[in-house]
Amino acid sequence: MTSVAAFYYDGNSSERHALLLTPMHDGLELQGDQLARQVPFSAMRIAAKLGSSPRLIYFADGGHCEVTDHAAFERVLHEAGFDAHSLVAHFEGSWRYALAALLLCIACGLATIRWGLPWAAQLAAERIPYSTAHSIDVQAMRAFDQGLLQPSKLPTARRQLLQHRFETLVNESGLPQFPLQFRDSKPIGANAFALPGGTVVVTDDLVQLAGDDNNSDDEVIAVLAHELGHVKERHALRQLLQSSVVALAMTWYVGDISNLLAAAPTLLLQANYSREFETRADRYAVKMMRVEGIPVDRLADMFRKLESAHRTEPRQSSFGELFASHPATEKRIQDLYHNHADD
Repeated sequence: MTSVAAFYYDGNSSERHALLLTPMHDGLELQGDQLARQVPFSAMRIAAKLGSSPRLIYFADGGHCEVTDHAAFERVLHEAGFDAHSLVAHFEGSWRYALAALLLCIACGLATIRWGLPWAAQLAAERIPYSTAHSIDVQAMRAFDQGLLQPSKLPTARRQLLQHRFETLVNESGLPQFPLQFRDSKPIGANAFALPGGTVVVTDDLVQLAGDDNNSDDEVIAVLAHELGHVKERHALRQLLQSSVVALAMTWYVGDISNLLAAAPTLLLQANYSREFETRADRYAVKMMRVEGIPVDRLADMFRKLESAHRTEPRQSSFGELFASHPATEKRIQDLYHNHADD
């Protein structure tokens, strides 16, 4: 009759007892210097085989056995009439199943990042009232006005004209009346951005970059239509939610987010989300410009002016494109005309 060596722990102390396990009908017999008992399979739980780690047998009274000789233990179980081959052990013992499981985990992770996280962020953002999100804007503007942003130096008449046209644009969009904030900011330069609660900020430099000819106000309104696209689809709030989850996940998995290994994929994912938002905001701007009777050329011209103002040389590296928060300017312009033709 086959037997196998094992160590027994009574569950009350760390002391272990050497013994032999031998098969009996529908159970195992434990024989040692200080222990002799017969235990049916119904009063024990035999853990599945996991690699080369000891096989564990749990008893109803809290004790357990550890067996290191897997082959001998399986022969003992077989003689006792117990099926030792579990489904888990079968899968684990095959490298094909292990590889398939690894690939499935990777695919699920990528699908979650690519579609699951944006979907969840959109769902959450749509359920946050604008009034609640607007409190974020108030705090953000309060912080920005401490140094990053300064009071606007634009003529009052110019600001009032742009404010009136912006309000008309908002009415056409069906959105609540969000505040348009004019600010001067040398660190930011020519720019406009939307905050999570719908507040849109436009800098003096952007208005001045548009110029003072007949098309200049149309160019500024075209940019504001783009920003309203971000507001309409809650992009700033979604980006806030998505970035927080990505950063948290990378920090948990890799460690300190300042670590380059964690920061690189985090920036890559956030940049990818940002580029998608910019593309969707461009499409929205084209629709609103058609409603307002503004030629798509005005937004295309403004994109070129902004690129010249913010860059000394165009992007040449496709690697650099991966971490860019905005699509390449020429591609954006091509898409503008393509979307305009489709609509």
